[in-house]
Amino acid sequence: MNAPELPLPAKIVSVQDETPEIKTFAVKFLDKKVQEKFSFSPGKFMMLSVFGYGEMPISISSSPYKTGSISFTVANVGNASRALHSLKKGSEVGLRGPYGNGFPLQKFRNKNLAFIAGGCGFAPLRSSVYAFQAKKEQFKDAYIFFGCKSPKEMLFASDLKQWGKEKKMHTFVTVDSPTKDWKGHTGVVTKLFAKSGLPVEDTVCLLCGPPIMIHFALLELKKLGFKDEQFYASLERLMHCGLGFCAHCNIGDKYVCRDGPVFNGTELSKMPLEEK
Repeated sequence: MNAPELPLPAKIVSVQDETPEIKTFAVKFLDKKVQEKFSFSPGKFMMLSVFGYGEMPISISSSPYKTGSISFTVANVGNASRALHSLKKGSEVGLRGPYGNGFPLQKFRNKNLAFIAGGCGFAPLRSSVYAFQAKKEQFKDAYIFFGCKSPKEMLFASDLKQWGKEKKMHTFVTVDSPTKDWKGHTGVVTKLFAKSGLPVEDTVCLLCGPPIMIHFALLELKKLGFKDEQFYASLERLMHCGLGFCAHCNIGDKYVCRDGPVFNGTELSKMPLEEK
């Protein structure tokens, strides 16, 4: 394997609190020419460095059609992410990438798209939803399914509210532990599929979340008549080094950072997701 390139300096241009433990950081390369040339496909990830603390692989959560800055939605779960959460607008970080394979949205034209996410797994799917929103005329309808622990842990609440108002976009949200003022669905996200009117024909399902959630989501979708060729899932949450060295993201004979992070249904059917 070739040595990785050095991270390029970048600046945080905004910080958005999403939940008590998750923030979205909008970042720009310091070199304007690098930023102007930057492009990515939804589902790809970058290595984000917090100087003095290390780097981490994070999927891009912003629109591929608005690349004036690059957004990363990051949970506070380790040393590097904890250090990142302490940074403010104007702080410098490092970026390299993008890496991996994304969702092949160009193959899904004239299809319905079902976006299925659990917890912070919504972040890697957000750029794909934005891509649908920007190019609605190329697709049929979008069905957005999102499950989280509680209302206060809901990612992208304003986005969900806006998407639910738009033509061709249908949102379905559920929580495990409802609050007294929660008026939405309660329970696991898989319970929403049959209630949504999600069509089986001409539909592609894009998933991201804990592997066990993906495992049961695929089982439930197959009960409704979906086939392996209709599934694509990002397993981004499992990555650590981003280079295939640490084996943290190994599932079966695959390394998520090296072979993914997006896998098709045929590949997923051979991966022991229920063990992760």
